[in-house]
Amino acid sequence: MTTLQTILSIVVFSIVVLVVYNVLKTYVLYKIKVNKWVILGLALVLFVVPMLIWPNMPKYVANYVIPGTFVFLFLWFMDLSGFIKKRNVAPTNYTGIGSKKDKKDDIVMRPKVKPNRIKNKINDKK
Repeated sequence: MTTLQTILSIVVFSIVVLVVYNVLKTYVLYKIKVNKWVILGLALVLFVVPMLIWPNMPKYVANYVIPGTFVFLFLWFMDLSGFIKKRNVAPTNYTGIGSKKDKKDDIVMRPKVKPNRIKNKINDKK
């Protein structure tokens, strides 16, 4: 039974961290401009330093708070680095809803037809 509880707590913890990260990424993190290496440094410091400074910390802090913030900072680093991007599954020739394709690429400049010149050329040949 304890194995099932452990697995269930890991799954719930992962879901909570991912939901919190996605919500904060949507509403807050895109506004914050920070260097990706600073975020990675914070994540690594948070991973190592609490064990050295506070060896007998409470179990919930050691099991949930520190790993949760580490995973959150690491996901933010990966997002800033470009590892987490939405990729198109199949390339298509048409634009979908909400596509940001540049419309200037579709415009083809063609010379305007001058009908009077065509008439004059035909009349000159006679």
